[in-house]
Amino acid sequence: MSQGKRRLSQITSHLASPGTNASGVRTLTTQPIKETFRTKQDYKYFLPIQTRWSDNDCYGHVNNSVYNHYFDTVINVYLIKHCGLDINSKTKPLGVVVASQATFYASASYPNLITAGLTVSKIGRSSVTYRVGIFEADNPLACVVGGFTHVFVNNQDRRPVTELPDEILNGVKNLVVE
Repeated sequence: MSQGKRRLSQITSHLASPGTNASGVRTLTTQPIKETFRTKQDYKYFLPIQTRWSDNDCYGHVNNSVYNHYFDTVINVYLIKHCGLDINSKTKPLGVVVASQATFYASASYPNLITAGLTVSKIGRSSVTYRVGIFEADNPLACVVGGFTHVFVNNQDRRPVTELPDEILNGVKNLVVE
């Protein structure tokens, strides 16, 4: 067999091997990605949010960046109501977003009342990682799942606190889903 035919045979074999898609593109896994935090049972706190006309983009659905506003809203409403967050305080710690993430499964649109579900997936020494599910109407599955990681910092020098204040720690512990 010539070198050209051997190489062609190797390429054909490679493209037909497991771990490639229908176009012959190599994939890292053949296992489906597990969907997490998709159901309302995954969340402990819920906040209804009215979508606005300005939330929609030219494609007729809520613009991807707007979901970060929804995440920020449900997280901060919870922190203010249940964890003693005082946005006007000059002495209490405040949460600074150091990471954010979102996975999109379906579109939401205006005019709808969505429900933002909130849970906590990790509590660190000075940080909290929140998961947020956005549910449209009566759909039992979240159309978007995402969240933030806050590092709580001293309001004066913006350095991380040595430990979460008890009021914040006790409030966010209530959101942990086992």
